[in-house]
This record gives sequence, structure tokens and C-alpha cells, in this order.
Amino acid sequence: MVKGIILAFLAFAVFAWGDAVVKAIGHDLDPFEVTFFGYLIPLILSPVFMKAGDSVLDLVRWNRPWLMGFRVLLIAATTPLSVIAFQSLPFAEAFALLFLMPSLATVLSIFILKEHVRWRRGIAVCAAFVGVLIIVRPGFKELLPGHFAALAAALCAAGGVIAGRMIGHTEKRFTLIGTVFLATTILAGVLMIPGFTWPKADQWTLLLAFAATAFVAQALFIVATLYAPADRLGAAQYSQILWALAIGALFFDEWPDALALFGILIVVAAGLFIFAREQTLKRGRSEAEALPETAPPASAATFTQP
Repeated sequence: MVKGIILAFLAFAVFAWGDAVVKAIGHDLDPFEVTFFGYLIPLILSPVFMKAGDSVLDLVRWNRPWLMGFRVLLIAATTPLSVIAFQSLPFAEAFALLFLMPSLATVLSIFILKEHVRWRRGIAVCAAFVGVLIIVRPGFKELLPGHFAALAAALCAAGGVIAGRMIGHTEKRFTLIGTVFLATTILAGVLMIPGFTWPKADQWTLLLAFAATAFVAQALFIVATLYAPADRLGAAQYSQILWALAIGALFFDEWPDALALFGILIVVAAGLFIFAREQTLKRGRSEAEALPETAPPASAATFTQP
């Protein structure tokens, strides 16, 4: 268990540095182009995630095609939206907005899965939205495209989580991972065409670094699940906000003010509480009724977790 937790923290640290690479690329390259090259290499290397009995054809062979298609589309859209957010917002602020995903997933579960959400989780959801308002401060701060992109990414990721719960354990792990790499590469490849510019040498270095972090972090997380259940490791992702604050300050000279830090604290605390409550509820279900193991994503490269 301890080894799995350590590997999970390491995986999310790598994810955070990958997002820092995205921010370092900045606006010099189209966000869809960044996403395309960042996911092309992981797609090519994705067969390493195959287990005995898996086939490359599992990428397009789905047991529940409509739900899988919906999930894949949502998660594929999440990454370029996250790239836009990281390119235009302070690092920690972008992370905080993406951490709204667990609260949005809770709201969606009420309407789509007809789940009963008790008052504790309800208060946590409301607190998360208050935290976002404190961070963004509409009317007092300029609202940038990155703010809307981050919120849209969180909503798409939440929808992907709900679709994953509806899919359950009907699909193979390789299918859940590989299809996201495939769909993201195809979607970003098509959308990058109008704004495509050939990367320069230094940009190729950053693109390759982003691709490497996406693949290595995913591999580390999967190895971590060999030592601990995936649903126990999801809380480790909140360590990314510490990386975001440190990286933003040291490399991008971004120092959040006191109100922003307070809002970030509220959003992260609400997300952690929702995560803890869901784990408590899972333990109360029978094995047959348990939700599939899906760690909530919160960065440009973490949306492929099984």
C-alpha cells in the first residue's frame, strides 16, 4: 500500500511538471498542436499498457459503444481546453479551477445517475463554487479565455467520470486508456490544421518533454495501482496544487495574493472532502455495486487514468 501511495505522488508530480512544460510553451504554438504532439507519442507507446489477452483492436472494439464514444469525446476535449488554461492563467489558478471537477461530477451524478447527495457533500460542492468565485473575482479581475477554458475542461472531465461510472467494468483497462490517447490525438490533429506552424528546435524539445511526462506519469500511476487500489490513490492528485504554487513562484514569477490562496484552499479542501465521502460510500456498497476505479483528473495530462 505504501509503495503504491509513493508512486501515485510521484506520478502526479510528473503530471504537474508536464503542465509546467505546457505553460513554458506559452502562446507560441496553437494549443491543439501542443495537444496533438503531446499525445501522439503516448498513443504510439500505449501498447505497453496491454495485458495478456489484450489486442490493439481493443482501441476500437467497445462493449458499450455509445457510452464509450461519449466518454472518449468528453475526455479528448478536456486536454486542449486544459492546455489553453495553462497557457493563459497563473499556474496555481488554473489548477484550482480544474479541481472544481469533483464538485461538478457530484452535481451531474444527481441529475444523470439519480444519486442522493447528502447535506455534507452538498455544502462541500457549494464551498467549491464559492472558492472559485474568490479566485476569479468576476467584476474585479479581468476574465480571460483561460478561465472559461479551465471551467469547460473541469465540466468535460466531470462528464467523463460520470460516463465511466455508467460503463462500469465492462471495458478493458487498455481500452479505457488507449482510446483517450487515440481520440485526443485525432481531435487535436484535426483542430490544429488552421493554426498549424512547424515547431522550432526549442519547441520540439518542450513538446517531447510534454509527451514524455504524459506517458511516464500514466505508467507510474498504473504501476501504483498494482500495490494499492486506484480509488485509494486519487487523493494524491491534490499534491499537484503544492507543485503548482512552487513552480509558479520559482519559474514563472507568479505569486498568488491572499484572496487567491484562500480560494484555492477552499476548492482543494472541498474536493478532498468529496473524495473522502465517496470512499466512505463505496465501502458501504457491495462489490457488485461498487463504482469503477476512476481517479479524478486535474491537469492537462491526467485525463486517461483508468
